[in-house]
Amino acid sequence: MKTPGPGSRRGRIFGPGVGEDVDRELRTHLEMRTRELVEQGWDPGEAAREAARLFGDAEEVARACRTITERQIRAERRMGMWDAIRQDVRYGLRTLLKAPEFALIGMLTLGLGIGANTAVFSVVDNVLLAPLPYEASDDIVWMRERNTRGGTMAVAWANFVDWREQAGGFQALAAYGSRATTVLGAEQPLVGRVTWTTADLWSVFRARPERGRLTVADDHQPGAEPVGVVSGRFWRNELSSTPLADLFLEVNGVRVRIVGVAADGFDFPSGTDVWVPVDETDQPTSRTSHNWDVVGRLGPGSSLPAAAAEMNALTLRLVEGSDDDPDFLATGVVMRTLHEQIVGDSRRALLLLLGAAGLVLLVACTNLASTLLARGATRSRELAVRASLGAPRGRIARQLLTESTLLALAGTAVGLGVAALVLHALKALGPESIPRLGEVAIDGSVVAFAVGIALLTVLVFGLLPARRLSRPDAGAALREGGRGVAADRRAGVWRVLVVGEVSLALVLLVGSGLVVRSFQNLLQEEVGFDAADVTTLALSLSPAKYPSSAEHADWYRRFVEEVRGIPGVSAAGFVSSVPFQGYFPNARLELDGDLEKHAVGGYVLADAGAFEALDIPLVAGRLFDERDGPDGAHVAVVSESFAEAYWPGENPIGKSVTGGGMDEFWQDGRFAQVVGVVGDVRFRALARESEPTVYFPYAQRPSRTQFSAYVVVEAATGDVGALAPALRTTLQRLDPDVPPRITPLEETLRASVAPQRFTMLLLGGFAVLALVLAAAGIYGVVSYQVAQRTREMGIRLALGGRRSTVRRMVVGQSLGVVGLGLMIGVLAVLAGGRVMSAFLHGVAPTDPFSLAAAVVVLGVAAALAAWIPAARGTRVDPMITMRAE
Repeated sequence: MKTPGPGSRRGRIFGPGVGEDVDRELRTHLEMRTRELVEQGWDPGEAAREAARLFGDAEEVARACRTITERQIRAERRMGMWDAIRQDVRYGLRTLLKAPEFALIGMLTLGLGIGANTAVFSVVDNVLLAPLPYEASDDIVWMRERNTRGGTMAVAWANFVDWREQAGGFQALAAYGSRATTVLGAEQPLVGRVTWTTADLWSVFRARPERGRLTVADDHQPGAEPVGVVSGRFWRNELSSTPLADLFLEVNGVRVRIVGVAADGFDFPSGTDVWVPVDETDQPTSRTSHNWDVVGRLGPGSSLPAAAAEMNALTLRLVEGSDDDPDFLATGVVMRTLHEQIVGDSRRALLLLLGAAGLVLLVACTNLASTLLARGATRSRELAVRASLGAPRGRIARQLLTESTLLALAGTAVGLGVAALVLHALKALGPESIPRLGEVAIDGSVVAFAVGIALLTVLVFGLLPARRLSRPDAGAALREGGRGVAADRRAGVWRVLVVGEVSLALVLLVGSGLVVRSFQNLLQEEVGFDAADVTTLALSLSPAKYPSSAEHADWYRRFVEEVRGIPGVSAAGFVSSVPFQGYFPNARLELDGDLEKHAVGGYVLADAGAFEALDIPLVAGRLFDERDGPDGAHVAVVSESFAEAYWPGENPIGKSVTGGGMDEFWQDGRFAQVVGVVGDVRFRALARESEPTVYFPYAQRPSRTQFSAYVVVEAATGDVGALAPALRTTLQRLDPDVPPRITPLEETLRASVAPQRFTMLLLGGFAVLALVLAAAGIYGVVSYQVAQRTREMGIRLALGGRRSTVRRMVVGQSLGVVGLGLMIGVLAVLAGGRVMSAFLHGVAPTDPFSLAAAVVVLGVAAALAAWIPAARGTRVDPMITMRAE
């Protein structure tokens, strides 16, 4: 029989002695059986063979015995490991409970860092990382046309039709346009967001109805019954879940039968209440009539770059040789994924905030590492005793890591609470430009992220203290009697940690200061109007009740006259575009009675009351008055920038202008004489310069009153809110089917800078948090150093040293390290200036004032954090210190 030897492979793998013990046991058993047979008279050789035969397959028995033995050994090791972990956890909890101040500071430090990161990550995960809630959403693209200036513009219908017919890289293409308008048929008139779309929209998104059906190609044919689809939210909240068989709405003056309810997961364009079919036979054929956005689903095997190249080539081919105005012909397409389009500019802001939160976490972690080192140094005698009693270095390190892990887990619990509070603040402060912000919640992935941060913190920032403290100098520590090793070998590590804390905190402070200054500059920009005491009414009339533009204009005239008679109203007027409301059309204009002399500018319909209510200054000439009615000579008012751009050095009064593409007057050469010049107004955004603008009296060119109309009202008392009831009553009396949308203009102005305010507040909060954590870290390190140098300080004082001198020595040494951190932080700010430049307005990323202010604030905080423990240490009687030594 052959038995496995002690050098077998399994014996080598499963630990020393297992294979050898099994083999020895089997040999002993066979030898005993052989002796028994020999005693019974068997020949020794025959006895050995018989014993082996009776025993069976020795190889199999050996393997079974080794398996059983190895399983027992592993079980014993697991039990031993869990026992050791339980001991470490129990001991770690007792240790932390004996030092509640240290435990509380550690939990709060980590909790703040983890909480800030978890909250921002939850937003980034939901907004930037999570896919859109549509099937194969990565294949959905959004596109517009590129203009001659490199910007984007809406798509011309003629171009879209040719794209749909000739582009081969798409499964489906759909055009859509969306705006808020009056919707009738609910319990009361309301303003709903209506989207006019082609039939392929549902194919692009592979959407399904919750009830009924979606629109189909036949619904877009001439003579088809007007039908529509409503969102689930709108159907339940505004239509009280009315059965579809009985559901009709009036949309833009058309009675629409609702044939379906879109599933809750479908929300495109965002906030749409009603989708209605586009009448494809009633669209302009000009390639410069830009009114539509387009979405498409890429075909199998197609990619975004390939589709963009195809569409660019196709578009250039379509506009080649066109007689339309070349300034408004497309030069190509701008195409991006729908996810990228929806996220928009919020990506940069969120990534900046995530980076800032990461810096806060690094400050918290370095603070924790220095605190763990200081805490461990005060336990040097305890660690030395354990080492002298035979505890291996790994055992000590594991115990210290266990304590760090307990602290990190407790910090995670605190961090999740902090994250919930921060997330609540993010939702309250977050601008509408951040999509899906209201859906953000702390879910399983967010909790996993928080736990992962905590474990990473332990691994990176708890390992260094554990590694260093697990090598105690037992003799020196015992001689020091528990006061710590006088020759502080950890000073170098602490200096590195403090330098890191200070430099990171400075980067955050400078960034916050830059954003604050940028926001101040933004608010100080001259907008060209006065938003104080002004409220706006957005109005939309039913084309069924007012079929002609003249009837629209007459209704607005009567309503404005009624509003001017309300007590407390100092001025009121009509205007087709309100600053920062998002609608500001521009187009080609013709000058000086010459249809070949072109200009480009924004055009606005208004009356004299609008200029008065908005306090737009008159620079030259006059404003509109009673002479400028429908039957009067056509007139216009231009902005200063328009006059300077197209009549430089000339008197613009008496010049003439007409609006190409705006209405029918340019076709018969009817020009408007310029009678006045007003100040420039920033209609689009505070951060954008004002554009050359032409104002026409709405009574003379009323066609645009059918699409967008506002009445602006200035309150004489300054309390715009007090006017709201009277405005509603007046509107109800004049036409109860027009829902009131009353918004103070200052509220609109605040909403326009909400993204910048959001970034400023969060970045400022993170900077303050980093400042507090850095100061706390410096305080902790200096406190430990003072405790370590008690004997030295006592000797200096006993020999006649002045307390102020000793304090300056301690503070000076600490500030030397802080100064190095400030220098590194300044270099980091200078190197990373390009990152911040995209978020700044009117201030350079290397702004010396912001740098100097941050350095002073952080330096003062560091000096105070170092002075307090130094002052406390020098108050001890030196004789008491000497006797204790």
